[in-house]
Amino acid sequence: ADTPGDHFLAARGFRKVLALTYARLDLSGTGGGRAEETDAIAERPHPGYRLVSWRGTVPDDLAGSFADSRRAMDDMPMDDTDYGVVVWDVERVLAAARAVADRGEQLTTVAVVDESDGSVAGFSEFVVPGDGRGDGLHYGTGVLPEHRGHGLGRWMKAESIRLARAQHPGLAGLVTDTADSNTHMRRINDALGYVPTHRALEYQLDL
Repeated sequence: ADTPGDHFLAARGFRKVLALTYARLDLSGTGGGRAEETDAIAERPHPGYRLVSWRGTVPDDLAGSFADSRRAMDDMPMDDTDYGVVVWDVERVLAAARAVADRGEQLTTVAVVDESDGSVAGFSEFVVPGDGRGDGLHYGTGVLPEHRGHGLGRWMKAESIRLARAQHPGLAGLVTDTADSNTHMRRINDALGYVPTHRALEYQLDL
């Protein structure tokens, strides 16, 4: 926002279709002072649900319902951005995890499982540099529509923070980006201690 690129695109007929707020959670020094609070959120039970996590590719017994759960992102607020329709199946999920590994980074997924049938009801992912240092990056966090309203998004993201600290003690921080219109996820980020760092804009040219 408010850079030469921003002004250039606006002047050349591109439409501003999305505004994103980037936020960072400091995991070092005084920034790690919220650890106990975050752990308490992660450890709080949610009747009818349980948390699971894995590193790299999804376990075989969860692969099908994990792929199905990706539709949780279909109604994510994206304003006027048009990415087309993305269809997820097991092969696409496995390929995405392999792509992260092939570039030398580490993917961790936290998922919430519906205990009534063992299916994945939501997920949250983060990726860490191969050496476990610097900043990690949150990928998607989503809960299926039929399971919303139970605090599952905050639960999973708190567990992601707890795992990041435990698995990668040299990690400096976690970065997330959220559409300005996604007020629900921005409230979760604020409650977990993320501090906004900058805003970014996406432009689109209709051909």
